[in-house]
Amino acid sequence: MENVRARLTALAPLPWHVRIEGPSGSGKGLAARELHRLSPLRDGPFVQCSVNALPDGIEVAELVGYARGAFTGAVSDRPGLFEAANGGTLFVDEIATATPRTQLALLQLVDEGMFQRLGERRSRKVSVRIVFATNADLEKAVKAGQFREDLFHRMGVLVVQMPGLSDHREDIPELAPTILSRKAREAARECPPLTQVALDRLLAFDWPGNVRQLEHAMEHYVAFGKLPDLVRRPGRKRSEWEGELEETLRRNAGEVSASARALRVSRKTLYKVLKKRGA
Repeated sequence: MENVRARLTALAPLPWHVRIEGPSGSGKGLAARELHRLSPLRDGPFVQCSVNALPDGIEVAELVGYARGAFTGAVSDRPGLFEAANGGTLFVDEIATATPRTQLALLQLVDEGMFQRLGERRSRKVSVRIVFATNADLEKAVKAGQFREDLFHRMGVLVVQMPGLSDHREDIPELAPTILSRKAREAARECPPLTQVALDRLLAFDWPGNVRQLEHAMEHYVAFGKLPDLVRRPGRKRSEWEGELEETLRRNAGEVSASARALRVSRKTLYKVLKKRGA
């Protein structure tokens, strides 16, 4: 995650479009917001477009807007998401699910910053930085004819790769209390801190839903004062992993964070064991 933060910091001042890749729930939306916050566009709007949630049949109208009478139900002029994001960042999530018409509209925006509202002939120009996000292999989609090759290439090579939560378990002891504190504020509730037992159980869980699933677990903790049943299985006992310690340290060149992640224990727990051993 330090590498992710460093990459976001490096890309934020630049004017070019960015692509964020990673599994569902890994925090791509949070990364996009952080990119916006660090950028010169921070005082402009941050507009999110979840492509797979655009209404069927009028998805392009949602993006480019429309004029009164452009189609049945268009009773007044309405700007789209492109205009709403002018002077700021447009976060296009789940880009791999975009229809051919949506891809074409995005291509025109990426190419020229230009678009036309449906039912209008005049072109409108906006200044928008686009941050694309996907959990799919876009190169594979291009080869299969499911995604426009020209749009893929115009999305550039500035890519931020988000790891799954199980790939950076060592962040959980810091990440979980931070999320818990935020969720408690949102609910306007006092909430007891996570115990070491709870943290060990969080570390032992595989997190197929990644950071989003961790957020839901913290919501459950705020609501009921305990972790959800799915996560409450006991963490690994020292007797279960201590026999793997020497080999794990050797494989990770003595790096404690990487070794803790591999053993599914906290750095704090591992440091305690190493201290007792005099290492």
